[in-house]
Amino acid sequence: MTTVALDLLGGDGAPGVVADAIARMAESGELAGTADPSGDPIDLIVVGPAATASTLLADRGVSQVSVRIVDAGRGASMSAHPLSTLRDHDDVTVSVAAGLVAGGLADAWVSVGHTGAAVAAAVLGLGRVPGMSRPALAVVVPALSGPVVLVDAGAAPDATPDILRQFALAGWAYARALGVEDPGIGLLTIGSEAGKGDRLRRSTHDLLSESLPGSGVRYAGAVEGHDVATGDRAQVIVTDGFTGNVLLKGIEGAVRWSAHRMGAAYGDMEPARGVVRQTATSEFAGGMLLGVNGVTVVGHGAGTPDEICACVRLAARASRMELVPSVQAALAKVSRS
Repeated sequence: MTTVALDLLGGDGAPGVVADAIARMAESGELAGTADPSGDPIDLIVVGPAATASTLLADRGVSQVSVRIVDAGRGASMSAHPLSTLRDHDDVTVSVAAGLVAGGLADAWVSVGHTGAAVAAAVLGLGRVPGMSRPALAVVVPALSGPVVLVDAGAAPDATPDILRQFALAGWAYARALGVEDPGIGLLTIGSEAGKGDRLRRSTHDLLSESLPGSGVRYAGAVEGHDVATGDRAQVIVTDGFTGNVLLKGIEGAVRWSAHRMGAAYGDMEPARGVVRQTATSEFAGGMLLGVNGVTVVGHGAGTPDEICACVRLAARASRMELVPSVQAALAKVSRS
């Protein structure tokens, strides 16, 4: 059984939307302690103000046999500096949740609140994987030829060639853990021809070309934005967090536009909306923070209950597939070569 800690106060609609997600998981039998647990039940720890959590869950008919509550008095404000908040207070939900993983009381943790606070809590509470200068947020993007791991999607707006090399290896390990046998790594830039891109991209291309093939990691070279949607040339696409986040938000907007136009064209919005919902509640739901010593999933702040449920499932799956040791091994493999 996998234990996942969930931040009750994370998200635009928290704590109510998080409580709704817990209720749905309890009703579907996904939680340990429910009347008829199915598959591999999740042992869920709710991290937040104990009295508030108890009331919200009771109002939704969730038995406290199904979940455990760990008291944490405050969430991470979107308007406050995350590091200052975490250093000034020891009862912030993201810090407490990360601490449960660090202390061996949980296998993974999830927050759909302040991304910066979640990243800071993971780094401070769990520490970085050896060989990883800073963590990266990886998202799995649906593509025509199969899922593509996009890394970084917002954790590190500034990067160096060596940091992008680290992101490439962490993303490669994530793709392997997801079942991709021989993931190729592509470097996102403005053209696939030699010499294209800014100084960072050109230097990173040289570094990846030199360092990856000798370690058994396939480098597919420079790729463009449309390659993310096809998945033909590379299954892991690496970039800095600024560019990756802009790309990801652009994809999200394009998907919503396409769904609306297709629904209008065919006179029925529901099939297209169903595809969007299915995408948002599968393994594409949350961002996996790679490079810290504990499974950390960061969801969208505006996440729905179903999307939050999907983030919890993703965290449990990553723990079961031993993602963190896989990332550690990938970084050690190249450092030895």
